[in-house]
Amino acid sequence: MGNLAKLTIANLQLYSYHGVSNEEQQLGGRYEVDAELYYDASTAIARDELPRAVNYADVMACIADAVGAKRRRLIETLARDVADAILDRFTQVQTVCIRVRKRTVPAGMVVDYVEAEWRSHRHQ
Repeated sequence: MGNLAKLTIANLQLYSYHGVSNEEQQLGGRYEVDAELYYDASTAIARDELPRAVNYADVMACIADAVGAKRRRLIETLARDVADAILDRFTQVQTVCIRVRKRTVPAGMVVDYVEAEWRSHRHQ
């Protein structure tokens, strides 16, 4: 594996229905997703052509689809499923790191957010 480009999507904001309680799954809440994708962009850069790159708009749509696809109890599961969806759809991506922040935390305490991170590598 040679040089890899890093594509970062920071703070994609979504509303979805995940959590342990029935209320969370029915009322939903705010989620934020960060994605770091590592891929060989040398051909895209040399030719300066979007079709040879990983299109960040397509990645954001993939993340939104994965977050909304089904309800999950754990944000760790959600982060893993988002990472898997990106690796499935974007074959150029070698490594992906996903962070999911849950902004509405029903813990009986004041907190900005709870975050889970999942890192996956393509097996070759």
